[in-house]
Amino acid sequence: MEASAITQSDLVGLRAPSAFLRLQSDEKLVTLTRRGNQSAYEALVGRYHARILGFTRHMLSSKEDAEDVTQESFAAAYSAMMADERAINVKPWLYRIARNRSLNHMRRQSAIGVDDFDHHVANHGRTTEDEVSQREDLRQLMTDVRDLPESQRTALLLREIDALSYDQIAEAMETTVPSV
Repeated sequence: MEASAITQSDLVGLRAPSAFLRLQSDEKLVTLTRRGNQSAYEALVGRYHARILGFTRHMLSSKEDAEDVTQESFAAAYSAMMADERAINVKPWLYRIARNRSLNHMRRQSAIGVDDFDHHVANHGRTTEDEVSQREDLRQLMTDVRDLPESQRTALLLREIDALSYDQIAEAMETTVPSV
């Protein structure tokens, strides 16, 4: 199966990667993938899909956009993985790809001019009043998080939502630990 075609729902229909593969380190799964073992790549996707989807969901305003960006991220990861033999620290590397893809998506949205009606449709027709009554505290928190500069928002989400270490956050953001 081509990497760009793998989604979380597809994983349900596939037979699960063997227990042997699920127990392998990320580095071993990368090596096996590079040798043509598609099940090893599926094991990596299964290991990180929910985390990357959660991260992109927090970065973007739409569940559908997050799903698209997550799929793009795994497709890009597969292509990059197969392109050369460099060592990969998989977890922060995947988050870096997802972050960059999310930022590219946000830039594209700004360029095409997404308006309030588009957000209304993306929220399945719920009004602002409905959202306020259902989730005022959460909404305010998410607004505050979204208002943070991109680098601070990314670092906060990686630390608090995805529980990455400061070293992993620095690697994912291509910066130093003190700047995190």
